[in-house]
Amino acid sequence: MTPTDIGNAVSILAALSVATERLVEIIKGSIPWLNTQAKDPNQEGWRQASLHVLAAFAGIVTAWLANSVISGTIPAQWTTPGGIIVIGLLASGGSGFWNSILSYVKATKDLQEAQATAAQPAPKP
Repeated sequence: MTPTDIGNAVSILAALSVATERLVEIIKGSIPWLNTQAKDPNQEGWRQASLHVLAAFAGIVTAWLANSVISGTIPAQWTTPGGIIVIGLLASGGSGFWNSILSYVKATKDLQEAQATAAQPAPKP
């Protein structure tokens, strides 16, 4: 993958992540027990687990619905059913996922800058 491909993939995942988050918030807002933190730790655990499953489902649905739009900008293997599931799960990952992605993108940028600097001729004395 070229840096442009990586940038395209990150942009698509960001857009899908925002759409997934909106879908989860809509569903969560219409189901009171999902939208209210439980006082009982056991019930809160079930609520949190339900939210994770909901986010994964919403991410997969969002990726599937966007497949025809994104298929020209991502590698072909990502548009297979398995690829759509993976994209959906990545889109549902939340802020921890995005912090990791940002660190990878920054590392790629730093590497490219280092390569460009190394490729420049040394200044003449």
